[in-house]
Amino acid sequence: MKVLRAKAKTLYDLLPDDVMDRVLEAGTSRKFKDGQIIQQRGDDRQGVSVLTDGQIVAGNAGLDGSFLVSALLRPGETFGEFTVFAGLPHTHTLWAQGDTQITFIKGSVFKKLMDDEPLLAHAMVTFTLLRNYELIEFVDAQRRLSLRVRIALLLLTSIGPEADRETVECRQEDLAVMLGVSRVAAGKALKRMEQDGLVHLHYGRVEVPDVARLKAEVAAEDQFYPIVER
Repeated sequence: MKVLRAKAKTLYDLLPDDVMDRVLEAGTSRKFKDGQIIQQRGDDRQGVSVLTDGQIVAGNAGLDGSFLVSALLRPGETFGEFTVFAGLPHTHTLWAQGDTQITFIKGSVFKKLMDDEPLLAHAMVTFTLLRNYELIEFVDAQRRLSLRVRIALLLLTSIGPEADRETVECRQEDLAVMLGVSRVAAGKALKRMEQDGLVHLHYGRVEVPDVARLKAEVAAEDQFYPIVER
């Protein structure tokens, strides 16, 4: 499964090498093969895990057999913080995408690390806020924007800011799972987008012939004032 997500800062970006090394040395490393389950929804083992290699997909299966992907984790990202600081169980099942390696740090050890290393505490707050910001933007789009525009936004996460045209490697089914809609609904929206010349559909990939036009499609429906980064 191909999961699309905009690049974001991780602990590797937020911590100096010596502090990052101390964090990893405090835990135990474990490797997983592609598709192997890393944790199950409801697990309550207290600790923080750092993804050091590969990718992790987070999602949940419904009783009706449906499946919704919630997140893609990249090296330097963490999971399990709320088991340590809120005493809550894991909310999602995680599985490895490709060969993957994590370092698990016991809750008591991680708390002491944060007390001893103010930079780690600062990085974890920053990291958590960045995730919350991303989540708020996603939920807002789910509530306000059409499926057509939500697909456009998802495609744009994999396209660089300077690109004029781009091909995104993903299946229509992957887009449907990430957006929590049926394969049929996603397929119909993509077909209309193709008819309008916004995308060209191929097996396992979606071509965007005019990135500027796709961005204009989003802007035409998203009537909020844009956020200008300073």
